[in-house]
Amino acid sequence: MIKKVRVEDLEVGMFVDDFNVPWLDHPFLTNKKKLKSAGEIDLLKQHGVQEVYIDTRRGVDSSRAVPRDEADAEVGEEMLRSAPAGPEEPDAPEPATPGDATPFEQELRKAKEVYVEAKVMVQDLLQEARLGKSVDGERAAVTVDKMVDSIFRNRDALASLSRLKSFDDYTFQHSLNVSVLALTLGRHLGIVKGELRRLGIGAVLHDVGKMRVPEEILNKPGRLTDEEFAVMKGHPLHGAKILMGTPDVPDECSAVALNHHERFNGRGYPRGIEGLHIGKFGLISAIVDVYDAITSDRVYHKGMPSHQAVQKIYEWGKTDFYPIYVQKFIQCLGIYPIGSIVQLDTGEVGVVCRQNHQALLRPRVRLVRGPASQPLSRLVDVDLTEADPRQERPFRRTVVATLEVAEAGVDVESVLLPEERTAA
Repeated sequence: MIKKVRVEDLEVGMFVDDFNVPWLDHPFLTNKKKLKSAGEIDLLKQHGVQEVYIDTRRGVDSSRAVPRDEADAEVGEEMLRSAPAGPEEPDAPEPATPGDATPFEQELRKAKEVYVEAKVMVQDLLQEARLGKSVDGERAAVTVDKMVDSIFRNRDALASLSRLKSFDDYTFQHSLNVSVLALTLGRHLGIVKGELRRLGIGAVLHDVGKMRVPEEILNKPGRLTDEEFAVMKGHPLHGAKILMGTPDVPDECSAVALNHHERFNGRGYPRGIEGLHIGKFGLISAIVDVYDAITSDRVYHKGMPSHQAVQKIYEWGKTDFYPIYVQKFIQCLGIYPIGSIVQLDTGEVGVVCRQNHQALLRPRVRLVRGPASQPLSRLVDVDLTEADPRQERPFRRTVVATLEVAEAGVDVESVLLPEERTAA
């Protein structure tokens, strides 16, 4: 059985199944390990690891360990309690918030064009950096301006595309997604357009320093040795130097490259700074960098579904990230990010197609299956704030579970961009 246990309660002979920290943030070469000495436990403490998951079938058990399902459910319930639930009554007015000038579906089509253009730009610029050429800062700025404009037209459309993943070009797509998510969080924080532009440029080039890392290390199909990881940990400094020497890239942008691996508790790198000393851009980029990384498939781990990753960010926000920004990140992305497949208490199944930023537990859902799990002939959009017409309960529909893509058998992209839909 997989159980969660605090590091203080670890014992020699336990088998660690998951270190429960962002990838590459623990000191061992493998993701699973049998603890052979007290020194290894001390090493985990020194790296700031708070809790791990153990496999009791492969090692020593503990009376203080909690089954994984129970531990994760407790964190999930805590996160839900902290989320804005919205009005208690379905008909109560929503608080006023900055509106979106363009409807989600309309902007989504424009955002996809911007996203594709930005992906090509990132690939070209990083490959040029790999060849030792100067980075085209003006091209980056022009493309980021288009991304900023899209986010100001609609705060959810471009962010929804960050769920698109490609195993083969992780470095390029990761850089783009980090920029998209940083801009989304930045807008939610109320950052003005000029500063948001600088954040976006820094974020889209935050990993440019990796182009100074030998390819055999950067593309290694597995975890790095201590020596290789030491080389990899130099990429934030390399990136900051490249950006500070790049024309048309404001010096402030280099803060993203320099600080995106710093941690709020001081356990990050390259400088080990902590708290608000990391700076606004570093605090934002640290969150979105990890979120995109853990939702992406890599050789050494399978990406988490987005709703599980949101919960992990919430959990790690107690140590690694600025808690206020974590809350804002969850508010802008949602408890159930766009593209999440959800099951409702009516038995219906659908895809989250729009956030409700005033009531995160009640997004808009595009139904694909009816109450008896039958496929629907036409996609139907429903608002989870809709009152129960029979007045047997406050709301007509409520999310009761999230489903994996394979389990649900749903093509999320085709659902989010259908040729037509019916409003209900």
